Amino acid sequence: MGGKKSESKNTTTTTNVGGTNAIHGDNLGVSVAGVNNSTMTITATDHGAVDKSLDFAESAAEFAMTSNAEVTGRALDSVDSAVDKAFGFGKDSLGVVESIAGSSIDQLGDKHSENLQMLAGLSGSQGEQNSQNIKAMMELAKMKTDGGASLADKRVLWIAGIGFVSVAVLMYLLKGK
Repeated sequence: MGGKKSESKNTTTTTNVGGTNAIHGDNLGVSVAGVNNSTMTITATDHGAVDKSLDFAESAAEFAMTSNAEVTGRALDSVDSAVDKAFGFGKDSLGVVESIAGSSIDQLGDKHSENLQMLAGLSGSQGEQNSQNIKAMMELAKMKTDGGASLADKRVLWIAGIGFVSVAVLMYLLKGK
């Protein structure tokens, strides 16, 4: 930009017969009157105005690009800083989530362990109760084959009833959980 020169040349031939000249509006500063039968060369120039305006435009464009580069550089630095802070926040957040998740998993594992121990205890108690009931029934059966009295029959009924009721209650409780 700006390296080109501007020249403007205009040649006009006019024959003025009246010898008078009336000027109206912009005349570029030239007024010629009463010159019949003469040859004139009139040159109009911009006196370097176009060259100066091109130099000014080039300087303005250079200034704008330099200023724009500085502003853009500062904006990119700001964005870079914001991205770094965002990633830092994300990393810290993941650490907190990991800590909470680990604690939750540990607590859940503890509760499951307690539940399994309780179920094992219940089924162990149930197994022991069933074993005692079977032994009692076997003894009652032996008494029956030996010709046991009606008292023995009443005991068998009571023990069998208690055993069945116990089993039914335990089964009901286990199904409820």
